[in-house]
Amino acid sequence: MPAVSVIVPVYKVEPYIARCARSLFGQTLKDIEYIFIDDCTPDRSIEVLREVLEEYPERKEQVRIFRMPENGGQAKVRMKGLELATGDYVIHCDSDDLLAPEAYERMYKEAISGGYDLVTADFHMGDDCAWKEYSTRSEKGRELADLLTGKVMGNVWCRLVRRELLEGLVPPASNMGEDMVLTLQFTAKAHSIGHVDEPLYYYYVRPDSISHAPGMSEALARQEAFHSNARLCVDLLKERYGFHGREADAVFFKYRSRHYLKPYVQHREVYRKWCDTFPEINGYFLKTSGIPFGEKFWFVLIRLHLYHAWKSVTNLFRR
Repeated sequence: MPAVSVIVPVYKVEPYIARCARSLFGQTLKDIEYIFIDDCTPDRSIEVLREVLEEYPERKEQVRIFRMPENGGQAKVRMKGLELATGDYVIHCDSDDLLAPEAYERMYKEAISGGYDLVTADFHMGDDCAWKEYSTRSEKGRELADLLTGKVMGNVWCRLVRRELLEGLVPPASNMGEDMVLTLQFTAKAHSIGHVDEPLYYYYVRPDSISHAPGMSEALARQEAFHSNARLCVDLLKERYGFHGREADAVFFKYRSRHYLKPYVQHREVYRKWCDTFPEINGYFLKTSGIPFGEKFWFVLIRLHLYHAWKSVTNLFRR
């Protein structure tokens, strides 16, 4: 049984997977298994992966490549990877990203030394021109609340999880925000959480990714998919894990789930969708203490149909 299983979804990443694979196979942690899930990618991603693997003959026995019977998307791929994982600890890596060479060794040693169920690490986000550092550290007891309010991001690739925490997971409902569904469950089930206070992962922001595709119809589709997972998160926390955080945390999470709609909220259809996303918060969002003033300001502008006009004026002055 390996120390760590790394789950890597593969779909349309031919230009990126070579450097990702090299950063994975070059990890200083030796006791590791790599599970690449081919989501029926139509390009040469898997061929490129196999070519890079030839450069690391010592890793060949540690690599499994599983092909999905049909293209299912990130949510199903992540769940399949969790099903196949055999390591003491499990982590994900997106196939267009890369890692520091010592990333998994540092996180695994932290988990073992502290007996932690879950270990988080900081990360970089950006592109080849500029990288910005982000933290995933939370105060003890505030881990779930910080995820809900967005103080820390809920990505699975910066969280090393004891495999026992994978039992009984509820799968995500869609492919947008699927990370949050899994991360909330990992965090809620963990009895102890450690942290590596150093950015070990490089999250590459691709302009052609599904979460950045421009257009109102694309934004509506993303919102619908994201909202299904947001509803699932709310139900899980309330019914399964008995989350009793501040009211503001849950209200703010519901409000944040509308964010894909903001750029197009001047359109009647989008505005209606914005209002109908967790509509119960509309009546008391402004009255809820603990919500940042800036978010209440944007909320008022949207309700008064002034958001787009305000953005246009402020952009004009910035020029």
